[in-house]
Amino acid sequence: MILQALTDYYERQARDPASGIPPFGFSEQKISFCAVLSKTGELAGIVDLREDESGKLRPKRITVPASVIRTGNPLANFLWDNTGYVLGAGSHEKLTSDPERFVRYFEVFLALHREIAAETRDGGINALVAFLEKWSPSRAPSLSGWQAISDSNLVFRLEEDSEYLHERPMLREAWLRRFESGFDGPTAWCLVTGEKKSVAVLHPPIKGASSVQAPLVSFNENAYESYGKSKSINAPVSEHAAFAYSTALNHLLRAGSRQRIRIGDATTVFWAERSTKAEDLLAALFNPSLEANTEDPGEPLDDPATTALVREVLKAAKEGRPLREVDASLDSDARFYVLGLSPNKARLAVRFWNVSTFGQLVLHLGRHYRAMEVERQFEGDPEYPPFWQILLETAALRKNKNVPPLLAGALTRSVLTGLPYPRSLFTTILGRIRADHVVNYLRAAILKAYLVRNHQMEVSMSLDIERRNPAYRLGRLFALLEKAQKDATNPTATIRDRYFGAASATPAAVFPQLLRLGQHHISKAEYGGYTDKLIAEVVDEIDELPNHLSLEDQGLFTLGYYHQRNALFRKSEKE
Repeated sequence: MILQALTDYYERQARDPASGIPPFGFSEQKISFCAVLSKTGELAGIVDLREDESGKLRPKRITVPASVIRTGNPLANFLWDNTGYVLGAGSHEKLTSDPERFVRYFEVFLALHREIAAETRDGGINALVAFLEKWSPSRAPSLSGWQAISDSNLVFRLEEDSEYLHERPMLREAWLRRFESGFDGPTAWCLVTGEKKSVAVLHPPIKGASSVQAPLVSFNENAYESYGKSKSINAPVSEHAAFAYSTALNHLLRAGSRQRIRIGDATTVFWAERSTKAEDLLAALFNPSLEANTEDPGEPLDDPATTALVREVLKAAKEGRPLREVDASLDSDARFYVLGLSPNKARLAVRFWNVSTFGQLVLHLGRHYRAMEVERQFEGDPEYPPFWQILLETAALRKNKNVPPLLAGALTRSVLTGLPYPRSLFTTILGRIRADHVVNYLRAAILKAYLVRNHQMEVSMSLDIERRNPAYRLGRLFALLEKAQKDATNPTATIRDRYFGAASATPAAVFPQLLRLGQHHISKAEYGGYTDKLIAEVVDEIDELPNHLSLEDQGLFTLGYYHQRNALFRKSEKE
């Protein structure tokens, strides 16, 4: 289903000239330099193609002949490659580890282009072959700017032309003939298209989901063989389908894509079965606060018009209103595909796969934000916190690398499908609160959402003085005792820093001591009588101190503490 949906997306994009998706036999690669040649094969210069992005030079993404899949033996790309193949030279570290490496690479690159030059009359490839035959790899380190050029990818063009060699019609045709002649797998019925075609033995790598290239589909162990069919033959996918789905996925994962978001360790892509305005809107719905993601600063932000539309869509979803009331052009019935990927050693791991309509996705997002709705602590707290911000609350030091593995995929899946939240989200938040003694707006919202969705509890947005639950009241009591301490001594560390974890788990062992300390603080505070009155009102409804609180009750304890502290803060502001 995943491969079929990606293949259909590729076919749709390929019919649109403005899509920018590479045609069959080509791929988009990061190219840094262009070697300019004369007709006789002399090197006229090397042009820097890199583009300035936020003060840094980044390679330019150019559509070139499809890259080869290197599994050990040297293989050259056609009309482009890194300096090891093109010039026979590279970084000193690679050279010292294997002195003959670049010699083999250069010979393979020259042999490929000699062979194709013999099959075509194009003057461009003849000039390239003439250059390669004259070139001495020992000259490379003397090139101007070699330190920047070394190990980067290069393309070629003739001195008097504006187009690259790989853009010349005769060479494109020659490449496609060679590309299709390289399909040496057996013929079988393709599981994606249903057509009987040559099977892809190795599938193209996916580049944007992790720091290393890895395939989405691979069979690299004997254990995966079936009835003597090795590698990919036991699950046949044609060369055309393998190219289509991998090209589509790389296109969705490209830098600056509006259909890619990073959530924890998972990279999520999404697309619609047909062209729709909603396709460009979904990324903003996942990140409605439009705050810069410090863990992935390359993520694009939306324009003010999109921001306003996103907020209206989410507001309508929370209120249960249909999307047509917000924007009649939004196609609620358009089918959407959402794919979550994470890096793995041999192949990409699929964290989640969801097929739904745009209307259902927005409905589930609205339910999620409605469950998360809690009184904000500060004015700047996001009304619609994005997923990455929620996950950072589960990580030590709020670092993206410390987000628990698998949690990003589990959270996204539960939100998009309306399923219960992962229990690990709830327990991890409680653990972080015990570890760093911080109870903020986002953590309170997560705890509330879990209790509301997973346990069907009724939890108010703000202080509920009528709630008789002992855990909730003990949380309120803890906030009042902390207030009494602050009024009396203004300490650098409060009882929350020393006792919060124990008080929320074993109240009977901690609260008697806290109440004695509270009376001491009340006697010293200027307005201690008022706090004492509030404490008495809360304690009056607690029959006995529980020896232990369940994890769910610890969540209620934390919410009671958060609500009461916010109520005290508002009272102080009003006074």
